[in-house]
Amino acid sequence: MVHHSKEHKLDLCQNHLKEHVLVETTTGDQIEGYVIEVDDEHVHLVVPSQQIPHLPVRAYGGYGPYGGHYGGYGPYYGYPPYEYGLSRLIIPLTFVAALSLLPW
Repeated sequence: MVHHSKEHKLDLCQNHLKEHVLVETTTGDQIEGYVIEVDDEHVHLVVPSQQIPHLPVRAYGGYGPYGGHYGGYGPYYGYPPYEYGLSRLIIPLTFVAALSLLPW
């Protein structure tokens, strides 16, 4: 597997802002969504809510104020996750292994 620099990943994500993409992570997960924001450390995606429970919290949960376990309640504050709709998923750029543009 080719490892790209953080700057390369940042440029790649910025070039696909507001586009439908498939992100493959360094842990092998594949996440389909829309890139809605990119900052120096993270890519922000809008993904179907039913996709989130299948992602490992260990990989994405402990970053920033938006993810992680709070006070022992788990990632959903002790409530089951929403099954339908859209959710925001914030992924550290260091976890992005590949990003592919998808057709509508």
